[in-house]
Amino acid sequence: MTFALELNGLRKSFGPTEIIRGVDLQIKKGELHAIIGPNGAGKSTLYNLISGMYKVTEGSIRLNGNDITDKEPYEINRMGLSRSFQVTNIFPKMSVFENVRNGLLYHSGCKYAFWRFVDRRRDVTERTNHVLQSTGLYQKRDVPVMLLPYADQRALEIGITIAGSADVILLDEPTSGMSHSETEQAVELIRSIAEDKTVVVVEHDMGVVFDLAERISVLVYGEIIASDIPENIRKSQQVQEAYLGAEISNESN
Repeated sequence: MTFALELNGLRKSFGPTEIIRGVDLQIKKGELHAIIGPNGAGKSTLYNLISGMYKVTEGSIRLNGNDITDKEPYEINRMGLSRSFQVTNIFPKMSVFENVRNGLLYHSGCKYAFWRFVDRRRDVTERTNHVLQSTGLYQKRDVPVMLLPYADQRALEIGITIAGSADVILLDEPTSGMSHSETEQAVELIRSIAEDKTVVVVEHDMGVVFDLAERISVLVYGEIIASDIPENIRKSQQVQEAYLGAEISNESN
């Protein structure tokens, strides 16, 4: 079987400090997979390794069967992986429409050419509008991003992430800082994205995790201690002792 993502014996050290300690993880194509763990578990480091922002100390990473270990972030993106960030990473002075369009220019075959006007590319405009419709931001397409409320900025970042041709999407705490109603909207957006893509979510909100994920991996001190369907993760004594405790029991009530 070819997996969307395969991490084999993955390790990352910063000097003498080992943060990722031999992670083995396989994520199936089309799966909505959550990675959870306490603060300091290494979740952000793991994402940075997968997306090429950090170099691997040991081990390998494969994307759709292709080795992407230590490739540059732009190379990995062009091979089919895109990610969002825990801290919103957008162009504040550009409009909502311009932000999303920027996210798909390369994958639409647009290279730098100062004598061409991107506004003339009808296919780019149509694709941008489609992404805006799917994220619920079409009515705000001309609004400067810095004027958007926080929840809309997070939705926009998800839109930028899915704008290209990537079929594997990494989302880093997509509901962070949202109200209950905003979180519900974000969950529906993520669920719609996952209909035709592989989506991996790092998330602290256990309600979101157990509502969304088909499988959950638990990362504790740089190691995957469990990877299973939500029901089995919920029941795991090892997981409860290492991380979830009463929190997971409350979610089952």
